[in-house]
Amino acid sequence: MSEMVLSGKGVSELEAARGELERWRSDPSRSGRIPAKVWELAVGAARTQGVHAVSRALRLSYSDLKAHMHGGKQPHAATTGGGISFVEVTTAPAAEGSACTIELSKAGGTRLCISLDSAAAVDWCRLKEAFLGA
Repeated sequence: MSEMVLSGKGVSELEAARGELERWRSDPSRSGRIPAKVWELAVGAARTQGVHAVSRALRLSYSDLKAHMHGGKQPHAATTGGGISFVEVTTAPAAEGSACTIELSKAGGTRLCISLDSAAAVDWCRLKEAFLGA
């Protein structure tokens, strides 16, 4: 396994975080959570060195470190402009007398349900874009 070489001003924060983390990990009476001070140092290092490099150097979870960079919460696609991250497609019985039923749902719970006799004349992509804004 190759050794990662980090440089720049984030190295001092990384080394400080490594020292605090090693002290915490070696303490037999430690609590279950990594101390906030360690996360603060790791976040500071990650801002200059990158989340991947710091998580690997400190043996921390990439997703946990990234969440701490966003105030302890994972960034949501709607707030970060990342678009839709998951679309569920399920089959449902068509409404009586219709050949096709389509249902779209937004993350906030807003739903759109359409039942049609013929789905051939509908531009489903434009409908999805108009409803979901994607």
